[in-house]
Amino acid sequence: MSKAPKHSSQRDDLKRWDDKGAAPRSGYPSHEPPQAPEQRAETALYSFNIRTEDGVVDDPEGDKYPDLQAAREAAIAKARDMITDGDQIGEDRRSWCVEIMDRANQQLLTVAFSQVLDRKATD
Repeated sequence: MSKAPKHSSQRDDLKRWDDKGAAPRSGYPSHEPPQAPEQRAETALYSFNIRTEDGVVDDPEGDKYPDLQAAREAAIAKARDMITDGDQIGEDRRSWCVEIMDRANQQLLTVAFSQVLDRKATD
């Protein structure tokens, strides 16, 4: 027994349905590959407080990163930039450090400015 529509008008309706990109009829493959569900990486808020000889400069806003390793890499980059900025104005910042804090303001990790100058310390 044939599953084709009996009337030509029904056949034309189904063809128009297929031609306009509608959902495929049962048993017919779709023109587009199936898409995997979108996965979102969870991010966490990390603050980068700067500890100097004179005290601590708090980071009131923080930044979001997927994990602590990504936050550490950002802290290393910030420390390098701050050392460069200090060198340009004649200020030695090598004794400073970045304190990576979580959302609850708990210290997770410290990155000493003096360590970022050593390439092996960052790898």
